[in-house]
Amino acid sequence: MWLINAQNQRLEQFLGCDVPKYAILSHTWEHEEVTFQEMSYLHASLTNRKGYRKINHACVRALKDGLQYAWVDTCCIDKSNLAELTESINSMYKWYQNAEICYVYLADLTKGVPSREGFKTCRWFTRGWTLQELIAPKHIRFFDQDWECIGDKEDFLDDLYSATSISVDVLSHKRQPSGFSIATRMSWAARRNTTRMEDLAYCLLGIFDVNMPLIYGEGMKAFRRLQEQILMRSNDLTLLAWNIHLEKLNAGDWGAKVEEADNILLNLAGRSPAGPRLG
Repeated sequence: MWLINAQNQRLEQFLGCDVPKYAILSHTWEHEEVTFQEMSYLHASLTNRKGYRKINHACVRALKDGLQYAWVDTCCIDKSNLAELTESINSMYKWYQNAEICYVYLADLTKGVPSREGFKTCRWFTRGWTLQELIAPKHIRFFDQDWECIGDKEDFLDDLYSATSISVDVLSHKRQPSGFSIATRMSWAARRNTTRMEDLAYCLLGIFDVNMPLIYGEGMKAFRRLQEQILMRSNDLTLLAWNIHLEKLNAGDWGAKVEEADNILLNLAGRSPAGPRLG
């Protein structure tokens, strides 16, 4: 695991259990992000990039919180190394879970906008990868586009539920995701999207506590493989609802399947539309 030394902003590698306490950043990717290779050399020209400013703010916040290290996905993973990329994506949920604190940077949240209205329009709530970044960390602090702290996750549980439909019990860590049906957990990601089609599956590995190799270029076969891995660990038949017309599913199209999947689940479970929801 690569971490940024928050004092000198140099990358340091830690193996096994020899990992110090660290802060972790959750954000949406934009133009001018800093790569692992660029961060390794830390050219002076990087300081003018938007991506570097996010890294710098995360490091400054970490130091204020008494932490010497920070992790940022854009520059702490060598994406040119498939083995490292695979290990990182399979470990991502655990890394967010083990962080002392997660800083959520909402690049499109204007200062002063109430959270209930602002959260509904923030891109962060529409991305596939940020689902686990909302659920896994034990402590989350939200920041607006000016890096002004607007509060902690505990301050916004009702607003977060309104924006995501994820149970407050999950958001507050009173219940683990594994305590909910597979279909319910799938529904949490239903209206989120990813740039690459395969990432619709890969971003859910931690939510379902499974591991599998990455094969970019396989398209929606990645989702089939995810289902196979889930079935190896569970006999929850609600997974079948997400087999329907899967070959027609493209990145960003999940929302169109939510109502259909719900109806199928109701039939499978013998429930009426007015009955309690699965999970």
